[in-house]
Amino acid sequence: MACGYCVEDKIAATYDHALVTKALARRHHVVFLHVDGPAPSREMLERAVYAAPAVDRGSVRIAGDLLTVSFAYDPSRATLGATQSRIDKALAAHRVSLMPFEVMERPADLKAIKPAR
Repeated sequence: MACGYCVEDKIAATYDHALVTKALARRHHVVFLHVDGPAPSREMLERAVYAAPAVDRGSVRIAGDLLTVSFAYDPSRATLGATQSRIDKALAAHRVSLMPFEVMERPADLKAIKPAR
């Protein structure tokens, strides 16, 4: 049973395998962030994230109950710091900020399982 507090549960709540696969194939990164402050509406959070020019359209995923948001962005257009700063400026009037806790930059290394003999 998921606790909802650990990093793994927060990632799972907004993880979209098809989105991650597509983003990483384009050499984009996927970031998972904690929403700090009063819980914003989904619409307000989406508007703020999409206001950052490096964010991929259609990539925002929100788990309001876990105060978690994720999105894909193009690191060749802006660093994560610049992207987050732009989003935080859009959310500042609502006393909300985002704190990144995981960034996916490349597919996980998978190891082959050798059959038992």
